[in-house]
Amino acid sequence: MTYKAKINNIEVTYKNRTVLEIIKQYVKQHSDITYTQLKEVFYDNLQGSLGVLKNESELLAWESKEENKKDTREDRFFTKSSDVISLNGENIYVCTQWGDGNNNIKPNFMPFIKYARVELGFNIEDNGYEMSLVKKNTKKKEFQNDKKLPLNKILYGPPGTGKTYNTIDKALQIIDGDVPESREEAKERFEALKEAGQVEFVTFHQSYGYEEFVEGIKADVQSESIRYVIEDGIFKRLSDKARKHYEDSQKSQSEIASEISQKDKISNFLNKALEDDKVFQKTKGGKFGIKDLTEKSIILYSEDSNYNENSISLDVNEFYKIISANIDFKTSRQIAQEVFGISNQRQKDTYYLSLFKEYKKVPFIESKINTEIIKNKNYLLIIDEINRGNISKIFGELITLIEESKRLGNDEAMEVTLPYSGEKFGVPKNLYILGTMNTADRSIALMDTALRRRFEFEEMMPDSNEIRKKVGDNGVIDKIDIAFLLEKINQRIEYLYDRDHTIGHAYFMAVEDKATLDSIMRNKVIPLLQEYFYDDWEKIRLVLNDGFIEKTVQDTSKLFDSMDDEYIEEDKYTYIIASDFSVDAYRKIYGKIEQNQVGESHE
Repeated sequence: MTYKAKINNIEVTYKNRTVLEIIKQYVKQHSDITYTQLKEVFYDNLQGSLGVLKNESELLAWESKEENKKDTREDRFFTKSSDVISLNGENIYVCTQWGDGNNNIKPNFMPFIKYARVELGFNIEDNGYEMSLVKKNTKKKEFQNDKKLPLNKILYGPPGTGKTYNTIDKALQIIDGDVPESREEAKERFEALKEAGQVEFVTFHQSYGYEEFVEGIKADVQSESIRYVIEDGIFKRLSDKARKHYEDSQKSQSEIASEISQKDKISNFLNKALEDDKVFQKTKGGKFGIKDLTEKSIILYSEDSNYNENSISLDVNEFYKIISANIDFKTSRQIAQEVFGISNQRQKDTYYLSLFKEYKKVPFIESKINTEIIKNKNYLLIIDEINRGNISKIFGELITLIEESKRLGNDEAMEVTLPYSGEKFGVPKNLYILGTMNTADRSIALMDTALRRRFEFEEMMPDSNEIRKKVGDNGVIDKIDIAFLLEKINQRIEYLYDRDHTIGHAYFMAVEDKATLDSIMRNKVIPLLQEYFYDDWEKIRLVLNDGFIEKTVQDTSKLFDSMDDEYIEEDKYTYIIASDFSVDAYRKIYGKIEQNQVGESHE
């Protein structure tokens, strides 16, 4: 069925043209809108990896990427002159990727329509396509939403139990509140959230530290000479993003409009100064100018700077904080004390003061755009193998801040001063942390006590029922009951070692026939048992029974001339993995063999 809709009484056909018409009407309703403001309304996450719209420079950047060389802009965006949106003299291109043909749909289209209706106020009447999709493609997994989701959770269990696999469902539950039953739809939505910066993924390891996670000093090798800059880590970047969105969600429409106007004014001020080669005068003499601008930095050239090549870097966000303080600063020390909470001024505060004084001379023009109320949304940091990192070294003083009661926005909220940047930092309450840990590496009992107290733990153990659901005929392939096989192996491992070192069902989910089962046993299961039992082959034979490990007695008389040496044992055994695993060998693991039976003789 072809999607047809009437948008504010204008009829349109097809999903992508519906999106195009909505954006065209929005631009027409907001004649003073800038491209930056339009991108804030139709943010990339609404579509996914491509984004809803791009201007010419963004489209050229997209085309230049190697992975996009196989596609042309005509394949992914509206490019006909009648479809290109003209905004303040530049061309805006809308993405066409909202489903394939008439019957397939990406999970981004109906959320876009809902957003246009609820958030932007569009009157959209369609031909019942949405209802048919709910039945065919958008069935959701059911969750009990009456319980509040914990801010900090760790999924733990033996290897192969689906901890990392389940982070996708957990992420969608946290951010969207529901999860599509289709794994492909869930993965596509998850990737869209990662592309939009709402979900970040990191793996801890022994050399991972505070500098990568929170902030550290890194060498900037892009400049003509090496200079050192303070660089935010993944946790700080995501925390700042979540905090900004939470704070914006608490603002009124007029406050949002004023902030957008302020940002536009700052951007115009800095860019004009760069283009005009404007020379600024410091309070106590000395001149400087702006030689480059990046998303985060204002690169200055100064006659009397102590830095390499008379160059100094200012932080765009710091300058914005100074402007937003709404204080008529007279000295650079006043900026240091009242904005950044430090007693002594820094060298760069003198530059901030000079920029601030010139900025004040530029008249402020309030934006006429009709802004929308921003709704709060959740962010998620997934930490894989969280137990492999040195928690004290990685989190540092921030381990206290991730507690729910200490999150920004709560009654007992806390902030700390970061050691490198000197910034005040807190963790917002819309940032979730989801960790995974392999109990075969380290048990919960050995984990950092401070970490254990601040996280909820959800155990994920081997589940043979998953094999019965998805492998062969109720878990049976070539007369081998793989589900029961796993159960028996794990019962023996638990007896000989412990339950933390059992084997997960995920190892067997890809079994299609005996050949793939043989490969999994030879290349995955037996090496894992070797690791667990430190090459104690007798214990491995106890787990698998005969048929997998061949045991032979060495004839020492053929190895040594003298048999009387104290180092020579009478009975010395060697062990090798069998060249072939028979069906009987598998079935003997979980029960006695009876003729003409598949696996009914389970013991």
